[in-house]
Amino acid sequence: MTPYLIEELKVQLLNTAFCNLDSSWNYTNIESPFTRIYLITEGKGFIYPNNQKIELKPQHLYIIPSYVHCSYKCNSSLSQYYIHFTNQLSDGFNIYDSIPIYHEVAAQALDFQLFRRLIEINKNAGLAQSDPSVYQRKNWAPALPRQNSSSALLETNGILKQIFSRFISDSNKSTGNITQISRLRKVFKHINTHLKNEIRVDKLAEIACYSVDHFTRQFKQTTGLLPIEYVNRKRVEMAQLLLLTSTKTQKEISEQTGFSSQQYYSRVFKNQVGCSPAQYRKQGGFA
Repeated sequence: MTPYLIEELKVQLLNTAFCNLDSSWNYTNIESPFTRIYLITEGKGFIYPNNQKIELKPQHLYIIPSYVHCSYKCNSSLSQYYIHFTNQLSDGFNIYDSIPIYHEVAAQALDFQLFRRLIEINKNAGLAQSDPSVYQRKNWAPALPRQNSSSALLETNGILKQIFSRFISDSNKSTGNITQISRLRKVFKHINTHLKNEIRVDKLAEIACYSVDHFTRQFKQTTGLLPIEYVNRKRVEMAQLLLLTSTKTQKEISEQTGFSSQQYYSRVFKNQVGCSPAQYRKQGGFA
């Protein structure tokens, strides 16, 4: 991993607490605009990120990245610490697109202390109840937990990054991709800061100092998407966040996210998420 990916990673805590769950913890096709981390202490459950079945086991950590379709299931009982947080790089690139991660890792003794300390300095940061169809419909963004001191905020961010680091794979397979990402940083930053405006492929190629054809090939090799596909994905992700954290109308959101029309916005959103923007908002992030 190149140093900038570490040094420029920004995190922000949304929720953290310890909870005991039962068979009512059973939800399907949730797509959240934030990352979730679980530390299991007792019991058993299952998560299904992108339809991959993963058993939740005691003494293990699990992560569900932002904007990943996931289902949750507990047959009997499950006890866990949890964290909900946002993370991004300064240029707007998704860290999950740049490096491989583990979905499951064995917990260290220190991890239990870190979770307890995180909860201690962020009192009342837990969810009132566990149903995402309810809490994701709430405007949680303006009501994020507020630390009572700068030192608590700094400690919170440090703990978040330390726990998050458990899932990062330093596989050599990612080296080439990271090199390309570094070369395209200005492109990703331009996309992130101009989503509400027209974004032309020839302009992106000019920023990268490539011909349009060479840029398109390099961009797809790096991200797995054509430039316009990547731009639309970022626009939809912004729309998902606005749908859950604001009262803006669909027309306002389509304009703020840079779609040429509300009809096009709705069509791209449904193709990517699996439901219409109105349904996504109504169902609290369920796809």
